[in-house]
Amino acid sequence: MAALGGAKKLLAQLIYGDLPEASYAESARCLEKAATLNPQRLMNQIELGRTYAQMHRDDEARKFINKGLAMPVREKEDPDSKERGKATLRKLDS
Repeated sequence: MAALGGAKKLLAQLIYGDLPEASYAESARCLEKAATLNPQRLMNQIELGRTYAQMHRDDEARKFINKGLAMPVREKEDPDSKERGKATLRKLDS
């Protein structure tokens, strides 16, 4: 939600009604909790890192993305999560 542009938010509001307030800070809080509750789920680590990247907290972003990338694939979504994490690292390093 935090990354949606104004036009997309307006369209979503027309289709779905009012949208909840969202921010990268709120996303980070939720993902921090998820990573604490289930630290063995690589998606939690990578998505937290990707959120930090959006917040320009690059050192923390790299830390959590690399932690997730080092974890074994256990779930169906894990390969896609790893690809998103790698893409985010490439953006951070460019």
